[in-house]
Amino acid sequence: MKDTPQYLKTNDMAKMIGYSKDYLLKHKGVFFFEGTHYFTKQKRTNWKVSSMIAWIENKNLSDKAKEILDLVS
Repeated sequence: MKDTPQYLKTNDMAKMIGYSKDYLLKHKGVFFFEGTHYFTKQKRTNWKVSSMIAWIENKNLSDKAKEILDLVS
């Protein structure tokens, strides 16, 4: 993991984890949260690699995500 960057742009993150760019963008604020999974600066989204890998491996939903899904269902 030494050569892996800490942050990736949306396209690069999508390729790395095998999800589409649209999936990542559509689920900002649902599964992915600013300050945890991504950081925004000057209209650019920087995805935190370690947080996204943890999401892939665990598939644990945060409390906020569970609340949102409860409201929708």
